[in-house]
Amino acid sequence: MTTTYGHLTWENVRDADKDRVVILNVSATEDHGPHMPLDTDTVLGMAVANGVAAAAPDAVFVMPPIPYGFNEHHKDFPGVIWIQPETLIAFVCDITKSLAHHGFRRILLLNSHGSNHPVLDLAARKTVIDTGIICVSASYWNLMSARINDIRASAIGGIAHAGEFEAAMYMHLHPDRVDLSRATAQNIHDPNSKFFNLDLAGKGGGAMLMRWWSAVSPDGTMGDPTVATPENGKRFLDAAIEETTALIHEIRALPILSRVDHH
Repeated sequence: MTTTYGHLTWENVRDADKDRVVILNVSATEDHGPHMPLDTDTVLGMAVANGVAAAAPDAVFVMPPIPYGFNEHHKDFPGVIWIQPETLIAFVCDITKSLAHHGFRRILLLNSHGSNHPVLDLAARKTVIDTGIICVSASYWNLMSARINDIRASAIGGIAHAGEFEAAMYMHLHPDRVDLSRATAQNIHDPNSKFFNLDLAGKGGGAMLMRWWSAVSPDGTMGDPTVATPENGKRFLDAAIEETTALIHEIRALPILSRVDHH
């Protein structure tokens, strides 16, 4: 059976193993510096999702992506499409509740855009409350953050947005769409900061401030794409696929628990 949800027939859905994990990638359409396309988050998120499907074809279905996210803070850069968080939560929950209606019991909201993280966390929680199924949210870089530091060439702060990490993976997948001759290093990490860590490999520093993107980046970049290579991009992507696949197996093994109302 295909792992691509959109290629299933209604009879395939009826007869499918409902404990397969349905992966829904939620990303964004936005600036990624002058060196990368607007579709970066979607291309990378779906590369991870489809890589998981290839690694564990009996364990997942992969939904068509949601290519728009919560990113109004980027709108000073032309091309950005932004969705209000309340709208995105409702939209994602309508999808998850549709899947639950058809009998699916395990969903992964696979995030590939930073500011979607709290939105998808709430959508997953609301799905559990409304349906009783298992719904997990995860940003794929958080699943493999320790491995990022084993691969990277940039200093801390070099992997934030359109930096080494994303540029390298996109170069590996579609080298013709990335032009590093137009890339510049925009590392604004402050090593003296205890609470604000702008590097994806550090999982953040414990506090979050999201400014207008045009106030902190002159060209939409945050990090250092200039050191990106397609070879490291393959290593980043392979690590992301491996760790996300491990998460899928854990989700498959989770028991479905019944609530107990103590009123």
